[in-house]
Amino acid sequence: MRACPILLLACCTVGCGSSSSSTISTPVIASATIGPEGGVITVDAGWQAGLRLTIPAGALAVPTAVRVRDVSQNPAPGTFGTSIVLPPGQPFALEPAGLRLDELATLRVPYRPSYIFNTGPGNVRAREVRNGFPIDYDPPVVDARVGFIEFPVRNLSQYQVIKGPVANLDSYLPVQGTTVALTDGYTFSVEEVPTQSPFYQPTASRWRIRGPETDDLLYIANNKWVGRESVTAEWRETWISPVDVWFGANSGMPGGAVTMNTEVRRPLTSLPVGGQITAFSAWSWAEPRLVAGRLLYDVITLRVTLAWNRQDLGVGQREYRFFFATGLGLVGFSEDAVGHDRTSL
Repeated sequence: MRACPILLLACCTVGCGSSSSSTISTPVIASATIGPEGGVITVDAGWQAGLRLTIPAGALAVPTAVRVRDVSQNPAPGTFGTSIVLPPGQPFALEPAGLRLDELATLRVPYRPSYIFNTGPGNVRAREVRNGFPIDYDPPVVDARVGFIEFPVRNLSQYQVIKGPVANLDSYLPVQGTTVALTDGYTFSVEEVPTQSPFYQPTASRWRIRGPETDDLLYIANNKWVGRESVTAEWRETWISPVDVWFGANSGMPGGAVTMNTEVRRPLTSLPVGGQITAFSAWSWAEPRLVAGRLLYDVITLRVTLAWNRQDLGVGQREYRFFFATGLGLVGFSEDAVGHDRTSL
């Protein structure tokens, strides 16, 4: 008989715990009963507007009430709690929790690109929290303009869009001595500057752009553009005022094009003639880029715009765009909006 009060106390304790946890309410923001024929659940309003779960035929054996629940006020382990800096996506739960689908479903989740700083707007991952443990996935679809990702899911559990890893600028830059093969017969190389070149400095380098009818060189010294050459047309252009290569377009600092006089030798052994050029160079974050069958989330672009007035060439202009991915260097290039992608990674 003495055991009864202990048993009664234990029962009361469990009951109190259940009562307390039931007071934590998380709203259901979408629901539908889906059977073996499959179906779609969508969220039409709120932070998760645009969220869509597409369950294919055969994923569920019997009609099942599937719900999307907002858990942003009660994040599970591995997700984000209250923070000064909001994550790009808020957590939500798919229910019945723990249900494993017999066929892969497709989950489309919205996120806020404007909430991503110090990396590309599409550098995001999908995080699942299952049984209290976070599991991160690389989504095969990222739309950084609209702001959503899509990825396959097998389990109904908690999900959230999170920011991907952040890298420093140096990790994107091309490595001297490397050559990258591009589509349409183009290549991009980073070379040492020969000692006999007027652009030679111990730390100087040059970027070579080769194509079926092109062999251009852009010279860099102390992270500034100092001139260019055309090997095919046999001319050299020396800039009187070097231009910063890595001005940050996203830095909020003032910047702009530089107009300067140039010295042009054509051919290289001739006396210089005058000219003028306006140059602008700035890097910024870019959208994800599919290269050689691999989606690269963390990409920057360097835009170089040139407009000249020379005695030999007359008036002309050109725009280069170089695309770099962290740890890979150059992954794409365009000249006057004609693009050339890297052929292998």
